[in-house]
Amino acid sequence: MRFRGVLLVLFLLPLLWGALSLLRAGAAYGAPDCPGLHMDAEGESAPGHMHEGDRCALSYDTATGRSTGTSTYDQLKFAQEVKRRSLRREGALFVLYGAAGIGITFAGQRAQARRWGHLAKKS
Repeated sequence: MRFRGVLLVLFLLPLLWGALSLLRAGAAYGAPDCPGLHMDAEGESAPGHMHEGDRCALSYDTATGRSTGTSTYDQLKFAQEVKRRSLRREGALFVLYGAAGIGITFAGQRAQARRWGHLAKKS
């Protein structure tokens, strides 16, 4: 009985992690987020969401005012799509793993209960 509880917890954790990953994948739509300094088409700092033609200074040095790495809107949009696909795949695999493990645990418990029930009737 105690071993079954441990197994259920060990399979429930990946199931929940997978569900969370699927929710994160579903929420990754819309305009990409700039992790650095968001600049508009003219190179000026711009607040808000990114639009076509905007750039993102990924590593911005405030002392010199120069960026050491930039990404365009299209590059960040592509990275967002890759991340979404990765989260979707990861979430589906974890949910399947957790659900299968929980199902096998309950099936094993049912088979064990039947076996013990037959032994009790024979005695």
